[in-house]
Amino acid sequence: MIAHLFGLFYNPQKEWEKIAAESEGTIKRSLIYFIFFAMLPAIAMFIGTTQTGWVVSGSEPIRITVASAIPLAVLFYAAIIGGLVFIGLMVHWMSETYDAESFPIKGVVLMGYAFVPIFLAGLLAVYPVWWIDIILAVAAFSYAIRLVYLGVPTMMKVPEDRGFLYASAVFMVALVYVVVVLVATAILWEYVSFPIFTN
Repeated sequence: MIAHLFGLFYNPQKEWEKIAAESEGTIKRSLIYFIFFAMLPAIAMFIGTTQTGWVVSGSEPIRITVASAIPLAVLFYAAIIGGLVFIGLMVHWMSETYDAESFPIKGVVLMGYAFVPIFLAGLLAVYPVWWIDIILAVAAFSYAIRLVYLGVPTMMKVPEDRGFLYASAVFMVALVYVVVVLVATAILWEYVSFPIFTN
């Protein structure tokens, strides 16, 4: 599993081929790793917002209370897991359209590997410097999109031209999910888990 993570950064095409060659049982067992990897950004965000804080134009660091950060971290984790599962299941659901070889967990694992740059970039929330975090988040999302476009044809065993359309459909599903999460965030912050600032 860890070897795959390094391989996806230095030779992603070859690494996708190795992942695609694994047995169904091995692919299913790797799902547990992504459940834990998804905790990294949520834990980092919790630490960053409650302990480190962020600075706005030279002022004292702004922090939120631990009590208000816990539900936010849980919701953040739920949003990440929800994205992983929903998009992964959509990968499986669309497999019939593209004559792909699939089973439900295969799509989720594919998306788990593609989300790895996002999980790792999320660790920077421990020290929230907004301009650095935004640059690295854009880089992580861009690389995740690249991994989707490389991984879908290989993992789902479809021709490259069909794989491009398949990956584009997956990307569109991901965009819809992001919009839904943004709307849900605005509603939840207003009515369910509003952050309470310490200063």
